[in-house]
Amino acid sequence: MQLAIRDHKILQMKAELENRKKILCVKRHQLKNNAKENDLLKFVLTDYEKYNTHIISQKEKQIMFLERLNDYIDNINIDLKLTDNKLKESKQEQREILKEITYLKDEIDNLVEPTRDNNSDNSENNYNHINSNDNIDE
Repeated sequence: MQLAIRDHKILQMKAELENRKKILCVKRHQLKNNAKENDLLKFVLTDYEKYNTHIISQKEKQIMFLERLNDYIDNINIDLKLTDNKLKESKQEQREILKEITYLKDEIDNLVEPTRDNNSDNSENNYNHINSNDNIDE
């Protein structure tokens, strides 16, 4: 409930700020018109325009900064997407490597298994059989 009240007050303050900006704009135009007739108002107008120029300059700097910040965030998002894609690719490659490891282990097991089935008396023959050139696929 307090959050809603706070939000309502913020909206009221923003509306009041906009109203005051409009009033200042109208008064600036009045000042310009009156300065034509009154020399003292010319100095006030000059000071006001210096102040106004300074405010505009500050706002333009803020815009430039925010645009740079926005570009930086866009670049980070692009990099993150690229990183995410690279991560997905590397995980896929890792799965393929694990499949290959499993396949190679199975081949090793298949090559070793027949030798385990034979008697231990023939273990030397089995060792020679496993290491023979006949078993190498070229």
